Amino acid sequence: MQAMIIDITQENFEQMVVQNSMHVPVLVDFWAPWCGPCKQIMPVLEKLAHDLAGRFILAKINTEEQTELANQFQIRSIPSFKIYHQGQLVEELQGAQPVSAFQAALEPYLKADPSEELRLQAHDAFAQGQYDQAILLLGEASKANPNNFRVHLDLCKMYFQSGHLEQAQNLLEKLPDEAKESQDGKSLMALFKFTKIVAEVGSLEEIQARLAADQNDCEALYGLSGYLMLNNDPENAMQALLKLFMIDRSYGDNLAQKTLIEIFELLQQDHPELVKAYRRKLQNLMF
Repeated sequence: MQAMIIDITQENFEQMVVQNSMHVPVLVDFWAPWCGPCKQIMPVLEKLAHDLAGRFILAKINTEEQTELANQFQIRSIPSFKIYHQGQLVEELQGAQPVSAFQAALEPYLKADPSEELRLQAHDAFAQGQYDQAILLLGEASKANPNNFRVHLDLCKMYFQSGHLEQAQNLLEKLPDEAKESQDGKSLMALFKFTKIVAEVGSLEEIQARLAADQNDCEALYGLSGYLMLNNDPENAMQALLKLFMIDRSYGDNLAQKTLIEIFELLQQDHPELVKAYRRKLQNLMF
């Protein structure tokens, strides 16, 4: 689907705003070329229109040119925003707002994103071992909404979990920064990091044998932390890294501290108390 961004005039207002709002919500932006905040918010709204392609219309009214409309709606300051749904004015916002405010205002009136339902079906198929079906469903989800980066992150995860590491990494590298900086994106980046760690150190059996011979083996401890993270045991991974920090805090250009901080960021949203406890332990060791 394409983003729907329209310039509104007195002549097309009824059709483009009121009539179109019977099908999708219409966000009307009253702006002017001389207005600094208007120029700042315009690209934000245009990006939102692309991200939610086809799910709402961004209708722009230049108040300098469309003075009749500005007077009709008693626009006293700009930017000013109105949302139409089912032919009615349902929401109003005033002044420059964060994108979250527009998302929240539009949310009650947006039709369901078909790509999200396909994503859920893909998750179910993958959980049941139907790998090819899951990939096919994600392909359909991507066609339904090419701007839903969660679809591509899901595909990365499935590639990763099925052992197609090179495909997963290639796809992840091509994704926009917004996807990489999301919680799922950061999790995937971390998984690749820990995969690389264990690949350089050897098998788990080799690591265990090295630690049995020398419990202060820095490389083996670092490798162990990678295995533990990949096996969803972050607490023991952090313990291994704290031990490494105590033995040699400068090992590998401060790898123990840097990796702990990355794990803190990764776990902060879902495990804030665990992060708080281990952050305190690291600070106690540092000072």
